[in-house]
Amino acid sequence: MSLRLSFLAACGLGLSASLAHAASYTQEMSTMDGGGLATSSAKYSLHGSMSAGGAVVSAKYKARGGFAGQLSEVLGLTLTAAPSAPLLERGTSQLGAFLTLDDDSRLVPGLSSLVWMVTSGPLVSISAGGLVSAGSVYQNTPGTVEGTYLGFSDGLEITVVNTGLDDFGGYAEDGLPDAWQVGYFGESGLPALANLSGDGDGDSLTNLQEFAFGTSPLVNSSAAVDWLGSSLLARGTPRVFTSTAPGSFTFRAVFSRRLGYVAARLKYTVEFSANLSTWQASTATPAVLASDGEFQVVSVPYPFAVGNRKATYFRVRVELLP
Repeated sequence: MSLRLSFLAACGLGLSASLAHAASYTQEMSTMDGGGLATSSAKYSLHGSMSAGGAVVSAKYKARGGFAGQLSEVLGLTLTAAPSAPLLERGTSQLGAFLTLDDDSRLVPGLSSLVWMVTSGPLVSISAGGLVSAGSVYQNTPGTVEGTYLGFSDGLEITVVNTGLDDFGGYAEDGLPDAWQVGYFGESGLPALANLSGDGDGDSLTNLQEFAFGTSPLVNSSAAVDWLGSSLLARGTPRVFTSTAPGSFTFRAVFSRRLGYVAARLKYTVEFSANLSTWQASTATPAVLASDGEFQVVSVPYPFAVGNRKATYFRVRVELLP
């Protein structure tokens, strides 16, 4: 139980000062209050605390001298966070708290009076005053804190907002998106194996190529990209496709390409050769054949010749732009 004290001024009818009258005197009420103590004159006496709450009543007026006390019970503790200020990775945010009383009112305790604790997620610390600090994340990730006060406790979930694509732990600034690396190699992972040039599955495709073509860096597979009509059936390695459209017969180099390749800073260059030693980059605009919503199947026609010789081979070179 907690004691809350409310001061009530001496007053006339209602809560406004007014005149009081009797047969032998007229007295302005604002001078009758004894501050909760007894007061008197030749004509009257007033004992302001003789009745419950210091109330004094006559036919003409009601006066409440001194003050009244009210007992309120604490029902629970609630933790709060600023809704307009999201907690960014590697940032801080000030938390708050209030007590709910049995009369539906609220009481705000001193934040340093609470016992704070981080209970889960990417929250690295919380100060004695409720200032919470976040670590790095690879995607928006929730964390929880707990506050305790006078035997009451409450938990609060706080989402740490991801602000960078390549800034998480050991995967930071290696050129590949953190979410892709965590998805295959785990949060702690093996950064040396997961970097651009790594080839953990031994299929001769680097992690950069696996990322660019949509294949798994953990599965040794040489399956080629496949599609039917406008639907991409399977992402895979580049392949040769023979076009038999009416009126034409051409060979085309086909590969899968990320729809968001520009945002991912990927550059795909198709190169052709007649002897596997001299390569010529294609200047043709890739034609989109199919899509699965994340990757496209695109094709580039073979040139007539490379260095006066028939083009026989092709390769897709993948680069990560600055």
